[in-house]
Amino acid sequence: MIITDQQKRAVAYLLHEIRPDWPVASLVSLIDKHRDVPSLGALTIAATTKAMERTCQTPAPIFHPGPHWPEAARAQLPKPPPCEDHIGQDAHTCRSCWADVKAGIRPQTHIGKHHEAVSEEAASVIEGEP
Repeated sequence: MIITDQQKRAVAYLLHEIRPDWPVASLVSLIDKHRDVPSLGALTIAATTKAMERTCQTPAPIFHPGPHWPEAARAQLPKPPPCEDHIGQDAHTCRSCWADVKAGIRPQTHIGKHHEAVSEEAASVIEGEP
């Protein structure tokens, strides 16, 4: 189902009421990029569920697959992009990337994205150590 402009704006304003820190214009733009959703109802459920999660800092995770989507809609969601560094892992939830983050060798901003770790020798040169 393709979300109409009126539906897109309605969902954006609803989410903004739940999360005033999420600007309406940003929400409209995000929904516009993901217009092909299983249904308006499924989008509304997924979006409001994510908006209610205080740990969800931005609205982008609304369109990631997960339990916030109704079960009937999950099979109709597009397949998530693959991790650029780890075969078989989804970019948004790559376990190997998260392990790298916890080990301090990958910034959290590069989960699912290609990252070249800096060698110890190069790091000492960057920090000004001989």
